This record gives sequence, C-alpha cells and structure tokens, in this order.
Amino acid sequence: MNAWTDLGGGIFVRQSRAFRMNSVALLAREHAVLVDPGVLPSELDDIAARVRDANPAQVTLFITHAHWDHVLGRSWWPAAGVIAHDRFPADLERTMAWVHEEAETIASKHGESWPRRFESFRPTERVAGLHFRRIGPWRAVFRDAFGHSASQLSLHLPEARVLIAADMLSDIEIPMLETQPPVYRATLEALRPLFEGGAIETLVPGHGTIARGVDAAGDRFRRDLAYLETLERETRRLHAGGASLADAQARLSTVADVERHPHHPMREIHLENIQHAYKGIDAASRPHR
Repeated sequence: MNAWTDLGGGIFVRQSRAFRMNSVALLAREHAVLVDPGVLPSELDDIAARVRDANPAQVTLFITHAHWDHVLGRSWWPAAGVIAHDRFPADLERTMAWVHEEAETIASKHGESWPRRFESFRPTERVAGLHFRRIGPWRAVFRDAFGHSASQLSLHLPEARVLIAADMLSDIEIPMLETQPPVYRATLEALRPLFEGGAIETLVPGHGTIARGVDAAGDRFRRDLAYLETLERETRRLHAGGASLADAQARLSTVADVERHPHHPMREIHLENIQHAYKGIDAASRPHR
C-alpha cells in the first residue's frame, strides 16, 4: 500500500501506520515545508528521502501542536527553522515525560527503535491568533485551533484551497477535548466562512482519511460541530436536572456518532469529553465572589 497521496501542486501527504497520522510535505525547489513529520523512525526516513529527492534550498518544519506524535520529527531536520504556536514551548516542556514514554512504546510496538532520544526544542518562529505568512512559494494562513491542545494551530493554503486541520475534523476520531466544549466549538466556528464559502476543497485531518471536495470537507465540519453541540446540550440538560458526573456519563455513553471506525475506539475519549463538559458547566454555575 502506497503511504503517499499526491494532492497536486507539490503538496504530498504521508500517512503513518501509527494511528493513521498524516504528515504533509509542501515540496518546491525554493522552499519545502514539512507539517508534523512522523511518526515512526522508518517513516521519518522515508519523508527525509522524499525531501532529498526534491532538493529544496530551504526546509521549514511546522508543528501543529505539542502532542507527542506530532513533534518527533525534529531531530531529522536539526538545522531547519520551526514554526509553532507561541504556547508551544511551555506545552512541550510540560509533557516531555509523556513524549518519551509514548515514543518508545509506539516504536517497540512496530518493531523499530529510535536512533537518538528525543530532545525538547523551541520554535524559531512563534505565531498566534490569525497569522498570514509567505514561506517561499507557499502562502500560508495560520489560525489558533484551541480545544484539543492549548498550542494547536491549523494551516490554510488559500491558493490550493487546502486546510491542514491538525487534530480536528477526522473521519475516525471524535473531537478530543482538553477543555470545555465551547472552546473547541469556537475554533470550528471561526472556520465556518471557509467551509461555507468554498475556500476548502481538500481537508487533511491529523488522523484519518483526506476529505476531497467542498461537500466532503463541509460534511466533516458539520459532523464535528454537531457532536460538540449535542455533547454540550445534553450534558447541560442532565446537569440542570441534578445528575452527577457519573450519571451523565452513563446516560450519554450511547450518544450517536461516537464510534466512527472499528479500529479506533472512542468511548473512553467520549467519557472524558463528558467530564470536561460537566465540569465546565459546574464551574460556570457556581456563584462568583
């Protein structure tokens, strides 16, 4: 099976065997941009070989957020510039033990080993909010994408009508929250004009299948938004009725569209999402002093 997908115009996507994570390579002789290169050592070697074949004058890494599976490629390009969120350094330092543990586990699971131990790094350029940037021939629009990670950014390539969505808008994963649902929902709502205005013809999620076509991309957006709206509405209803967190988790465990793929169970993530929603509502309902 070919791990690479050619989107045209020098844009290539490589899907990992680990969690079907997508790495993106924007390849041009003037400048190559690598988005979340990973995950396994052999796969990073393969990406590096593709970059050598392209022979770009310059390489820049864009790391969408500080979660372990998205940061491991840094040591393959130690001289490259790195673009990441302004919050990235603190987020990575906070989770270094997790990065090391998961990196060793995933390599061992696939019969591989790391040629060197992962070391923390700092971006050479930090961005936040809504940030427009030209990187060689690539016109890029970075946007805050909070909800899954405090250091997450999405990347829109307006000329190619491609959205690299970081860990959002997957066909195999529900939204995975690290905070209250309204934060994630606000991130999606900020993208609504792009989806409804036809500015996204290709959607590359952090994990799962690429969505091709305006309608397919829009369906992903509406599906994740519907999940979040249902999660928030039903948790709020149960909280108002006096249900405990455990009761809410039990009663909402069978909400539709939780299990999207047989090999990527999401029930535990869904229960954690209910906890985030419940605690957010609980905190908001307490009187302020």
